[in-house]
Amino acid sequence: MRVIVIIDKYLNELEFRNYSSYWLSKLGFNNIKIEDERLSDDDLINNNDIIATKGDRKYTIQTFLNKCISEKEVNETIEDMIEEHVDNGVIMTNRDVSNKFRKYAESKSIEIIERKDFTEELNC
Repeated sequence: MRVIVIIDKYLNELEFRNYSSYWLSKLGFNNIKIEDERLSDDDLINNNDIIATKGDRKYTIQTFLNKCISEKEVNETIEDMIEEHVDNGVIMTNRDVSNKFRKYAESKSIEIIERKDFTEELNC
């Protein structure tokens, strides 16, 4: 069974954030730190901050479960990039994102990890 089926049906936002941090490690990210929104984020809707490095780059990562990604989420990620003093961002979502929108995000130094990128299979 593909893990995306479990994400879609059974995970809540915190569990998706935790799974995303695991998936980041599979993608070569290091120094993965989950920020607790109750302690550090004034915007409780934008509550999925993860900080990580890959190579010599530091990233702020946002996770969005069952939510379509729009310019609003890109702008939230940019705000976090500024606040965290980093030049790179990642948005992780279990939804599909169009190639056009992916290119738009990339023009803002934000990579999108979307539904098709969660390729892990579980042996049940």
